[in-house]
Amino acid sequence: MNTNDDNKLPSTSSDAQRLVESLDALQPSKQQQKVLLFEKAYLAIERAIGREVPQKQIVEELEKSGLRLSMGGFRSLLEAERKQRKETGERVRCERCGSNLPHVNDEGSQTNATT
Repeated sequence: MNTNDDNKLPSTSSDAQRLVESLDALQPSKQQQKVLLFEKAYLAIERAIGREVPQKQIVEELEKSGLRLSMGGFRSLLEAERKQRKETGERVRCERCGSNLPHVNDEGSQTNATT
């Protein structure tokens, strides 16, 4: 049995409440915040790419909303999000034709998306 003071549990409900409040106040890192915001915007990003909106324009719009990314950072997050969604089977549909996005030639080469 360990009797070290460092391992004590909160002794009162107010101590426990302070602990809960402290944990609730914690925020993810800046990088994790970027990833979370990108995940929320992902469907709209893919639809914009499907409409052949230049990636540069998408990045500029993301920056206006507080998500600052370099083109390399954008492409890295896009590739990671596509990979994760491909693994889970989640797909985005094109607003014009109803086909799955990204189109096959978009996934690696980005031939339809201009920069």
